[in-house]
Amino acid sequence: MEALTYVPAVVLVASVAPAVWLGRRAARLLGQPAIVGEIMACLLLGAVLAGRFGWGGEATDGLPVLEKAGHLALALFVVGAVQEIRAGAGKLGGRVVAWTAAGSALLPMACGTLLAVWILLGGDPALRGTAPTTAFVLMLAGALSVTAVPVLAGVLQDRGMLHTRTGRLAMAAAVTMDAVNWALLAVAVGLATGGGQATPALVFTAGLLLARGLRRLGELPAARALAHRARPALPTALVALTTVAAALLTAGLGLTDVLGAVLVALALPADGGTGPWTRAARTVGQWGRTVLPLLFVLTGAGLGGGPAGIFSWQATILAVALALAGKLVGSYLGARAGGQDTRTSMRLAALLNTRGLTEITFLQIGYQAGILTPALYLALVVMALVTTALAGPLLWAVGRGAPGRTPEAADHSLHPVER
Repeated sequence: MEALTYVPAVVLVASVAPAVWLGRRAARLLGQPAIVGEIMACLLLGAVLAGRFGWGGEATDGLPVLEKAGHLALALFVVGAVQEIRAGAGKLGGRVVAWTAAGSALLPMACGTLLAVWILLGGDPALRGTAPTTAFVLMLAGALSVTAVPVLAGVLQDRGMLHTRTGRLAMAAAVTMDAVNWALLAVAVGLATGGGQATPALVFTAGLLLARGLRRLGELPAARALAHRARPALPTALVALTTVAAALLTAGLGLTDVLGAVLVALALPADGGTGPWTRAARTVGQWGRTVLPLLFVLTGAGLGGGPAGIFSWQATILAVALALAGKLVGSYLGARAGGQDTRTSMRLAALLNTRGLTEITFLQIGYQAGILTPALYLALVVMALVTTALAGPLLWAVGRGAPGRTPEAADHSLHPVER
């Protein structure tokens, strides 16, 4: 009987690679970014496995090692993605990043607040639940403002835009506003669970100060020389181990493990995109990307074995409409205010509308903290999937006005990207 407990884990691991292959193939046929098909296929696989093995609402309780491996893979991938942004960030003006991030965060937050007000005024207990009002409003404001940094990086890589100015700007804006969103989530969870607001703020502030100090040390001439003389394996191992430790620490403090990864990336010295630290982060990110589909499957298992609350079409339609309006209009106006032309602003809006796994993780935390009811949780998950699936069609629609030129080619890519 004890041996049977390993069957779900074995089946899950063995099924990941075929699901990834099928999802990527299907996405190509449908004109979608490969990462979108990969996510959809893995989520579906997880839901099927949850039904087959009878997992409950906490679908991954029996698979703690795999769940932890998936979250650490996400952290490693984020380090590589953030360092890629910073490698070319010197050519991005702070003004355009600030305006784009503000537009892509503030209007969606207002739309999330509007959704919360609609639910509060409606008084439907299936949607409202019992969470404190402040926690509820903060949760929905952050949920509609999230952009999935890892999925966005995958979309950019699939379309050859990761090293373009538009791609770097989209990633920089996404990282900037998501730092705010995770802080909002930490406060909301603290309010909902009776915890204080000081710990998340202190951890975040202390982490930023430490990252800044370490980066300055690493940029000293002696430290640069030492890093260049070291064998490539040494910086890579140091980045990987530090990322794992930081992710475990921030997760243990009740924050997201992604926050730890972002802080590690911000602590790495800037070396122009070709130095040992960027190469190390890129290698670590590739390791994480290889294992990341495991987390997609486990998330799908959580959805498939999750809450069976009443599904609200009204809440789902309103959430999708507000999410699209907030991100597309807000990101476009923010980019225009930052000095970008119309076509670039439209591309940025389409890219920053991507939510994906980060949004689902964000929602899962809110559900586990009792802020989201089952019905509202499911409505917002549908919103996350719909907005992510629209990434490809929206980018295609933006590029139609330039015959013979793709958005990527028009953006003057700096480096070829491996497909």
